[in-house]
Amino acid sequence: MSSKTIDAIPPLRRMELMLVVLALACAAVWLLPSLRMLHGVSLMPLWLHTLVELFSVTVALLLFGVVWNAYSKERSGNIVILGCAALAVGLIDIAHMLSYRGMPDFVTPSGPAKAINFWLAARLIAALSMLTVAIRQPAPFADSRSRYIALGAGLTLTAVVYWLGLFRQHWWPDTFIDGAGLTGFKIVAEWAIISIMAAAAVLLYRRARRDRTYDAASFFGIAVIGVLSELCFTAYVSVTDIFNLLGHLLKIVFYLFLYRAGFVSSVREPFQRLRVEIGERRRAEEALRHLNLSLEQRVALRTRQLEQANKELESFSYSVSHDLRAPLRAIDGFSQILSKNYDALLDAKGKDYLERVQRASRRMGELIDDILHLSRVSRQETARSRVDITQLAHNIAKDLQQADGQRQVEFVIAPGMVVDADPKLMRIVLENLMGNAWKFTGKRPAARIEVGITSDEGAAVIFVRDNGAGFSMEYAHKLFNAFQRLHAASEFDGSGIGLATVQRIVRKHGGRAWAQGKEGEGATFYFSCGGHEDEKTESIHAE
Repeated sequence: MSSKTIDAIPPLRRMELMLVVLALACAAVWLLPSLRMLHGVSLMPLWLHTLVELFSVTVALLLFGVVWNAYSKERSGNIVILGCAALAVGLIDIAHMLSYRGMPDFVTPSGPAKAINFWLAARLIAALSMLTVAIRQPAPFADSRSRYIALGAGLTLTAVVYWLGLFRQHWWPDTFIDGAGLTGFKIVAEWAIISIMAAAAVLLYRRARRDRTYDAASFFGIAVIGVLSELCFTAYVSVTDIFNLLGHLLKIVFYLFLYRAGFVSSVREPFQRLRVEIGERRRAEEALRHLNLSLEQRVALRTRQLEQANKELESFSYSVSHDLRAPLRAIDGFSQILSKNYDALLDAKGKDYLERVQRASRRMGELIDDILHLSRVSRQETARSRVDITQLAHNIAKDLQQADGQRQVEFVIAPGMVVDADPKLMRIVLENLMGNAWKFTGKRPAARIEVGITSDEGAAVIFVRDNGAGFSMEYAHKLFNAFQRLHAASEFDGSGIGLATVQRIVRKHGGRAWAQGKEGEGATFYFSCGGHEDEKTESIHAE
């Protein structure tokens, strides 16, 4: 099934299909004779339990970090509730992990009963938080202080559980007896948690059918996975048997889906709003062009409104990019800690997953840097003076050759090229265009990059030509849009922001930028700088 076909399936239907697969897998463990033979067999050594719990704790804390740092007043308060609950559950799961049989004493002697007490407390908090989200409408908090109240409640509840679990163990009913297995209280407690989670699943399913949104379907799936996980914990005889193992694996799936729902709600949503803002700006530009035919005064008014909208959009882009750094630092920081301190506990697949997380984190950091750079360029004022394009091109060519001395590239730079422009911004333009030419000629044994000057209706036009990969003119109109790439990332690296930066700078100078090319035969990029016609023609004839 192709990715487009999968994306066409409604979120709730995709979630239902996934849950059916999980339910069948659980049923196989319960019913298949070949797997029933494993009931009571030790399948979960201490190191595996520690690794599973450590992973769950890390994801829970990452979820809280993302949700808390990406918070804004207009977003649903439900995701904040889940984030604070995830923090409390993660902290309690640390105590559960350290209290497991075989671990060194954690304040008081470790053992199954102690570990189960912490486990039940954490699962109850998770179930109640899901039920709260199911009952509460997905609306923002009425008071900005509500999220601090939720955080305080979660931390207070965590402290109470730690106190009861460490210093008042005799207050807890028996939950596990060696050789006999789970006590009646433990099973009843698990069924109570299952009932709460099931009630949440029913309410969330009704909401998902009504709202048909990604969040509603995801939260429904998370609640059902929680039910399946808890069902496994009602049936084990040994704390290391197959039911305990399956329950922990489902717990990992539970946290991954919860993290993904929180990440999408907290991180992807700003970009979706940004696209809406861009769409509104484009519609305003189209309306402006129509009004320009007959209503000059209204055109002037709409122009001022559009400029204000652009400034607000650029400010919003800068703010979003800046605010995304906090959760990204949390992801990168925790992943580095996990890699450094727990490398020996991870198998090859776990290390590969962790490396993927780190690579994705670095990639997202690069994208954020590019957005910030584009925003700064858009807001920077121009200070025009006479710019020696020839000398500037020679300096950039020298820098490129020094950065990769193994390549042999022929540079042809026309003499006497002078334009009236901002020197710093012109360097950014040439660095992007010549850098692109250098990159896209990387597979040419005899690479050639030319920087020259021509004229267009009497205006000076600088061009950068190469004999590299080129492009199809069918897609030329997309080249200067942010994040547009005509080549796969595996062929040529980059984020697709360079030409958008060139376009912004050229427009700030009152000029324009365009390109011509042919696939496999190279490309030529042109730009003009606006200014006075006599200065443009003078710079051309100076050659």
